[in-house]
Amino acid sequence: MNQSIHINYAKRKFLCLENFSTEGRYCLKDKTYTAYPVSGGYKLVFEYGDMNFTNELFERVIDEWSDVLMEITG
Repeated sequence: MNQSIHINYAKRKFLCLENFSTEGRYCLKDKTYTAYPVSGGYKLVFEYGDMNFTNELFERVIDEWSDVLMEITG
């Protein structure tokens, strides 16, 4: 019997606390940005493009950017 585990990731919203840029993508202060679940991770959509992260890397990046990017919950 084949058994698989399916985890349903939901899209996540983030508020930009300060203007910043990374790899040619811009996060503008007071704007909300969305991270969409993709196979094995998340696609974070900023101005001028998006970035793909594995689940583990995404959590590390969000932690590292916590002074400029805040997750909106609820």
